[in-house]
Amino acid sequence: MRRVLLHLGLHKTGTTAAQSFLFENRSLIWPHHALVLPYRTRKTGLSEAATRYSVYGTPGAMSDFKDQMRHFLNSLEFGQKRGLVLSEENFSGLRPSRNVAVGYEAAPELASCLVGLIRDRFAGEEVHINLYYSLRQRGSWLRSLWAHDLQRSRLIQDFETFRARLVPVPSPQIAAEAVRDRLPSVSVRTEWLEDLQGLRYGPGNTFAEFLDLPPDKAGELVGPTRSNPRLPEDILQQMLEINRSDLDDAALIEQKAALVQRVQNDLIGSK
Repeated sequence: MRRVLLHLGLHKTGTTAAQSFLFENRSLIWPHHALVLPYRTRKTGLSEAATRYSVYGTPGAMSDFKDQMRHFLNSLEFGQKRGLVLSEENFSGLRPSRNVAVGYEAAPELASCLVGLIRDRFAGEEVHINLYYSLRQRGSWLRSLWAHDLQRSRLIQDFETFRARLVPVPSPQIAAEAVRDRLPSVSVRTEWLEDLQGLRYGPGNTFAEFLDLPPDKAGELVGPTRSNPRLPEDILQQMLEINRSDLDDAALIEQKAALVQRVQNDLIGSK
């Protein structure tokens, strides 16, 4: 039986650490599963095709994503037994803070498309498809979205204004439930980031369970080496002030990078 795990986000729910876990343990995964991470989905344009559909919602945009994804799946070598592990949060749509009017409305249709394509790829075979969504409590999720946009763009809204703008956007939990309703015959698993953080592999723990490696191989698994740590409040406020300044883009990027580097240096020095 082919086993497939599709980790489709959601954004700012520990996906960086989850993908780091998968990458760090790729040599243990690859004998059993083809491994697809954002480096490949974004390099090939698949991520952009998915987010384009989430923005425009047109049949043409869905057809484009479907055609690209079908071609990509056909290019993977599965052999006689290998399954698939894929992790890409943009396959649930554009980050909601950049797509407030729509949020994750496209997530059920994108998930349904992926499930159908995988069933087609393994037509005539027994295949067990698992959809996995990591979740986060709404307050800390919105805060993380704000911090991300503050660092990566010229966002000038304070957190309260930002949060008020995102009131219409459903929570990650509601988004995952919509997928479960759309695909009642598929296993849809959810885990809270707040619970995962206390486990041995953190956001990678769900994948360690799915891999179900023999004890000797499971003992070789390592935890994630990368994550997006929460920036201190004073650093976020400094970034907000920089974004509101009249600095040109190059100087703005340089100053924000220096702030992040200072935090990283402080973390290293505290260990």
